[in-house]
Amino acid sequence: MKAVWDTFLYIFNLLSDFLNFAKNLMEFTALIVSVITFFFLMVNKYSKALSVILRPCGLNLRSKMRILFQCRKSPVKKRAFLEFALLRTQGHMFSASDWHGLINEFKVFYNEHETDLVYSIPNCTLLIDEEFSVAVSRYFTFFSDPKVMKTFGITDSRLPWVILVRIEETYVTPTCLLTGLLSKYEENWSEFIKRYVSSAYISENDEDLSDNILSNELYLTFAWLLWGPSYEIDYQNYWDGLCQLSYGDESNSIPAVVNRESSVLDELKARFLDRSDKRYGTLLSVQLRLCENREFFRRERSGISAGNAYFYDKLEAGDFSFAARLESYNPYVNYKEKKYYCTAYVWLLFEQDIEEEYAFRPEKTVAFFEHANLADTDTYLFLVDSLIEKSLRHFETVFQNPAYTKRKYRFVCGMNDEIETLCMAKYRRVFEESTPFARLLKENVNMTPKRRATEAFAGFDDYFSTGKQFRYQDLNPSSREDVSDLARFYTEIYLDCFPDPNERETFDSLLNYLKEGASTKDYQYHIVLLKDEENNILAGAVFDYFPQANAGMIEFIAVKSDRQSAGIGSLLYRKVLATLNSDAQRFRKKQPDYIFCEVDSPEHSVADVKKYLYFWDKQCYRRLNFHYIQPALSASKEPVTGLWLAVTNPHTESTDLPVRTVLQVLHDYMKYAMGIDSPRENPAYIQMEQELSGHKTVDVRRLPV
Repeated sequence: MKAVWDTFLYIFNLLSDFLNFAKNLMEFTALIVSVITFFFLMVNKYSKALSVILRPCGLNLRSKMRILFQCRKSPVKKRAFLEFALLRTQGHMFSASDWHGLINEFKVFYNEHETDLVYSIPNCTLLIDEEFSVAVSRYFTFFSDPKVMKTFGITDSRLPWVILVRIEETYVTPTCLLTGLLSKYEENWSEFIKRYVSSAYISENDEDLSDNILSNELYLTFAWLLWGPSYEIDYQNYWDGLCQLSYGDESNSIPAVVNRESSVLDELKARFLDRSDKRYGTLLSVQLRLCENREFFRRERSGISAGNAYFYDKLEAGDFSFAARLESYNPYVNYKEKKYYCTAYVWLLFEQDIEEEYAFRPEKTVAFFEHANLADTDTYLFLVDSLIEKSLRHFETVFQNPAYTKRKYRFVCGMNDEIETLCMAKYRRVFEESTPFARLLKENVNMTPKRRATEAFAGFDDYFSTGKQFRYQDLNPSSREDVSDLARFYTEIYLDCFPDPNERETFDSLLNYLKEGASTKDYQYHIVLLKDEENNILAGAVFDYFPQANAGMIEFIAVKSDRQSAGIGSLLYRKVLATLNSDAQRFRKKQPDYIFCEVDSPEHSVADVKKYLYFWDKQCYRRLNFHYIQPALSASKEPVTGLWLAVTNPHTESTDLPVRTVLQVLHDYMKYAMGIDSPRENPAYIQMEQELSGHKTVDVRRLPV
């Protein structure tokens, strides 16, 4: 019996040892699996994304592991959590308990919206927070890496969010916020004060009282800018889909672009037109897709109006790290929708009209404005009428001073075309009155603008930009200093930009063209340099205006190599446009019909192709679809066939370019800017004329950016 019992104990102990071994083996295996799982979860790109994007918001290791496990199977779910967390945290620090609650909220959100990921917020103010923008910037920076995009299956370079953001209530208006110090208060406040004080020194103590800066006008303009006015984009004739989503007024707004691939663009435009008699912002619930800012606007440029390019430039370089694409909307029908108008100001802008001064001078403007936050129809019209009366009373006060009876003003623009129309009508009625003030008003206030509104807006942007201030120099061949500067520009910048000797003019040729242009009234020839405060030449442009075709030709814009991609070219380009507008006005034209430029074809260029093509594409230039030939610049040089002729029409939306206009510009360009006496006998002109013969218009194509 004892032997049996001993055998039983032996077998039992043996089985127990085996079970302990099996248990230890399983625990060891589980440990190995856990370690492998841990390292697998921790070393993948999503783990890095969580660390880079959310660690500044307080994401801890325990919460991170929960997220990694919860989202392990779906790339979409992984991105959805990141976006959900950014929307919930707004980029601010969360505690461990907050993250625990956030993860639980996401689980519920994803289960309920897996096929339709929509995150709702009450109004747009949650998207304005600077910390949110910084956090979203981390998101786009991380996912813009090509390897990361491949891992997560992202094929759209705009990096559109997988979550849609629904704003439950917002005023939508076809407007764009202009230079306003409210949006950049902290970083620009000192610059704003410096500009105001330095400008105010040029006051009524100046000797020439007719041209000085009046302190009350300066105050009105600076007060207008401080709050941040908006300008209504022309949505009646052509609208690109650019709009503001506001809550109260422009100080609480984000810019958005309607999805032009959907029917929403036409539907929303029709809604604006239907309500144009009231000028209300339309109250909607909207759904947005957030995208990476710069890449989004680069892609959007293919369908925008040249006249609206300024606004897209402004948004691309703006404070937001994201672009908002409006995907859909639902109208509100309530008291607010029926009664209120949403904007900070209704306004009018005038400038001092000084003879022979064509550049826009922000400090010599006067802005009249009335606050219009949530005004109803009657109040809106009352405010517009008060606005116009305010401008008349100001001019009446100015002209009562005998020293100011020759002071000249010119209308620039109003907030929208309705305000401009009402203002023009009121001024015409006053002009017809037989009073001393009416006579002075008619003599001294010109209601025909001499520049585009966007030219004035760009002038304000430049005036309040931080850092070094630049000045422009339109070269005069009779000035020794200007000739010396031309020589500096030629050796320091021009030669580097034109390595092909067949494309390169000699210094003597440029100087001769400048002299001939100054001695004739048949056309206008300009060489404009851009300098910094230390008198360094940073860039230069050579361009012409041909009155018979009413067209400009930009021969080139050249920027010093170490200052490229810093906005210098865009500044100089705006000066070129302003000068061409002034040239057209000298010949009794409001503005040029077309502006042409020569662009290196990608096969011919030795420069950074994408960079320079993107610059001209950003300005809405399109390539003319024919074989352009630049004639030989001298007997020792060859014609250049590696150039494209590009064109923009900044004032209308027509893409039809008449052949007769192209041939007229080619003729005038060869005759006046190249010194060819008989262009129509030139082989290059003959070849281009033959190719274009039989066509009424020339096809245009987008530059291959």
